[in-house]
Amino acid sequence: MANSDKSFQIEIVTPQKIHFSGEVVSVTAPGELGQFQIMRNHAPLLSSLTKGKVKLALADNTEQSFSILDGFFEVSSNKAILLTESIS
Repeated sequence: MANSDKSFQIEIVTPQKIHFSGEVVSVTAPGELGQFQIMRNHAPLLSSLTKGKVKLALADNTEQSFSILDGFFEVSSNKAILLTESIS
């Protein structure tokens, strides 16, 4: 069950499909200028991404991670989207 006081919505998308869509408590991503973490109520942000791991802390207290080559990350109004060409 999602904890609406701490969680926000994210989608991780490639040209082929949506790889993840759901509620998370935090996202850690490899930005061009260094790793960063996003949590609920973060200020609007647009960042380019480099090769590295994306880590999700899910609302159900589990974690998930993905490896990406590059991409873009946007967050606004407690909704985030990560666009990437390749994910594993």
